[in-house]
Order: sequence, then structure tokens, then C-alpha cells
Amino acid sequence: MYKNSKQMKQMDEQLLREKAKQYLVCYYEPCTCKEHCLRWLAGPYVPETNRVQTCVNVMNKDVRAGHCPFYRPDTPMLMRRGLRHLYDNMPRKVGTAIRMELETRYGHTTYYKYRNGKLPVTTEMQQHIANVCRKHGWTEAPVYDAMTEEYDW
Repeated sequence: MYKNSKQMKQMDEQLLREKAKQYLVCYYEPCTCKEHCLRWLAGPYVPETNRVQTCVNVMNKDVRAGHCPFYRPDTPMLMRRGLRHLYDNMPRKVGTAIRMELETRYGHTTYYKYRNGKLPVTTEMQQHIANVCRKHGWTEAPVYDAMTEEYDW
């Protein structure tokens, strides 16, 4: 979609401004991944009106070693949204067990944000949902309401 970070910054300046208001940003200058990291790219867009901003601890040994656990690539990922139809073809007992496990893992409020499509279901979470389904005897692929391409903020 984007050829480089400079192009992404130009095309998504408004998005970066919006996210930077309350986003974990990074200012670690020596980082080798900074040109392709959403946290670095959002840093310059933190509003001057913010008195406090959360940022990556540049003194952290993993960050300094180049193994930053907070790295977010500047390339859109394939995400799914909505779990409203996940249980449509399942037996009630199986669907209830799966829903209970997902709700326990993600919390009631957050689970319903995923269910209603307000939060994207990341690739890792899609894999977890598939594993939970298999664990409870459901072998069909999970069904989602929509598929989108977006950044993994």
C-alpha cells in the first residue's frame, strides 16, 4: 500500500495526529526500526497542549538491544471485525463455552467491543479464537463480520 514511511506520513498525517494524542510514542533516535515504526512516526504529532505523554522507555535493555516489544510496523495488516456471526452454526452448548472462554480472556467490555466490531481482531487474536473453537470441538473456520486492512496500533 505504502512504498515508504515518508509516503505513509504524508498520506496519513491526520491519522497520526489523532492517534498521537493518547498513544505510546517513541523518541529513541538510535533505533534501527524507527523509520517503519508507528510509535516513532506518531511522535512528532503529539499535540503541544499535552502536558504529559507516555513514551517508550529508551533506557530499557530490550529497546536498546533492538528487540523492542513495542514495535508496530507501518504496513497495514489484514484484520477482521465483528464476532456477531461466529456462533451462528454452532450448537448452543459449544457456542456458550467458546463465548465464556473468550469473555474470560478479554474481559466482558473488551469482548463486546470485538464482538460488535469496534475493535479489530488482530492476526494473533484470530489464531487464538480458532484454537479456542477447536478446543471446544468446533472444527470449522471462525466466521467474522468483515475483513479490513488497517494498522496494528
